[in-house]
Amino acid sequence: MSLAIKNGIVFDGTKVIGKKNIYIENGIIEEVTEDDKPVKEEIDAKDMFVMPGLIDAHIHMGGIKGGSLVKGYLFESPLLRILRASKWAEKLLKAGFTTIRDCGEPISIHLRNAINEGTIIGPRIIAAGRPITQTFGHGEFSHDIPLEFSKELGFSEFCDGVDSCIHAARKVLREGADFIKIFATGGVLSQRDRPENPQLSYDEIRVIVNEAEKVGTYVAAHAHGDKGARIAIEAGIKTLEHGTLLQDETLKLMVQKNVSLTPTLTIQELIYRYGKQIGVDEWGLEKIVQVRESITRVIRKAKDYGITIITGTDMGFETGIEEIDIGKNWMELVLLVELGGLKPVEALTAATYNPAKVLGVNVGEIKPGKLADIVIINGDPTYNIRDVAKVKKVIKGGIEVN
Repeated sequence: MSLAIKNGIVFDGTKVIGKKNIYIENGIIEEVTEDDKPVKEEIDAKDMFVMPGLIDAHIHMGGIKGGSLVKGYLFESPLLRILRASKWAEKLLKAGFTTIRDCGEPISIHLRNAINEGTIIGPRIIAAGRPITQTFGHGEFSHDIPLEFSKELGFSEFCDGVDSCIHAARKVLREGADFIKIFATGGVLSQRDRPENPQLSYDEIRVIVNEAEKVGTYVAAHAHGDKGARIAIEAGIKTLEHGTLLQDETLKLMVQKNVSLTPTLTIQELIYRYGKQIGVDEWGLEKIVQVRESITRVIRKAKDYGITIITGTDMGFETGIEEIDIGKNWMELVLLVELGGLKPVEALTAATYNPAKVLGVNVGEIKPGKLADIVIINGDPTYNIRDVAKVKKVIKGGIEVN
């Protein structure tokens, strides 16, 4: 074997399996055993916690500083933002996030390609590229600027009506999207729509889902409000993002349809605690209270019903805040435990095994045949979930990155 990680206490993605040696060849885990075998290179993880690489399944790699998306997209060059975002990628990887799913940002496709060719270092990126929005939708950060100006910013792909939505889906797939992200309700950081407002009709979402399925991929839906979420679930989306205002019948429908939930607690806590400090627009400060008050109930119900919960921070800007910022994305696990009522092991599973299974990537477990994305932690996050921040070493694809 070319590499072994020895003597660590191994969490395999769902449970702690005790002290094991992990043998890796050509970036793939070959064996997990107590046996001691000769290797070319070894890492001694003696008595440290060894787990699969973390996954942030909802992030926006936009390279924006401060909390105003309007100012970031209107007044900063996309070239500057992509340079910042490349540094974000490095921070994320060194923090133990070996895979991320960008849920809407044109820059993400270029970052993904640059990382894949080895030009910059960073996590594996599953990229949505431009998300799909209706006119007067969450994909417009400001509803006061002229519509054509909003379109010219290039953040979202606009569609209204079935034919337009078919074209929009085909267009973002042509641009290189790995999956399609839609806005099925209003949101917090868009100006005049409300989180409870449904956006896009059943027929519009259904044709977008059909276009995704034709090329072997899926649709992820931003949805706070219950009615818009239910429409999206019935139309065939695979992952539901936020879900802050969901009611019991919709949660039960998610179980029936095998739709996962990404609660995105991090962005909600950030805006609630520090929004004014970091420059979040007034409409965001006003709307955050409504969704934050409801989400803890939703998470606890989702857990009781057996919905698959996956971690995603929804971080889309640098904050300069000590507690919550790019590179501290482990805060999502902390909040799932401290606010959402998950046990630490459940939060670790939500950040490894669950998203890997839902998103169809060959990571998230320490078992033979999986890609060797592994994090070594100097602590025990099954006892204290905040220990997940104590990253000692990160291995991506069998190669040590720090």
